[in-house]
Amino acid sequence: MSAAETESLVAAILEELGEDLEVQRVTVRLEADDAVFPVAHEWLGAGAASIRDTPTLDMSTQPVVLAMQAGAEQVAQDDCVAATDDPGFQAMLELFGGMKAQIVTAVRDRSGGIVLLLSVHDLVAPRTWSDIERRWCRHAADRIWELVGD
Repeated sequence: MSAAETESLVAAILEELGEDLEVQRVTVRLEADDAVFPVAHEWLGAGAASIRDTPTLDMSTQPVVLAMQAGAEQVAQDDCVAATDDPGFQAMLELFGGMKAQIVTAVRDRSGGIVLLLSVHDLVAPRTWSDIERRWCRHAADRIWELVGD
């Protein structure tokens, strides 16, 4: 499959997930040698700003990334503002457009290392994520890894 075909399929998965979950942003972050999980793919709903090139954010200190590195497979935050008082996390919320709720799903390689992080961002209001919504994210992350993984 060509790179353009892969990109098109990933974009379709992100769009479907974003629209089904009624969120404003969906991102895929991939492991990289020169950065901590930079955004490789992004879908934006109406009014959402891109976070693809956010150079001022150190992802290695973010509580969600640290939870993933400690073994969490998925982190669902119904109310991001109340999730943690970590100053770096609170700054990220504003930098990312006032994120109100999110689900972050990890894909791991056979050795257990994180190779992909799929994030869905609700920028409008806190919300209670359902088990079905969490499973949709898990399924989408796995489908994307099948397309982009080595």
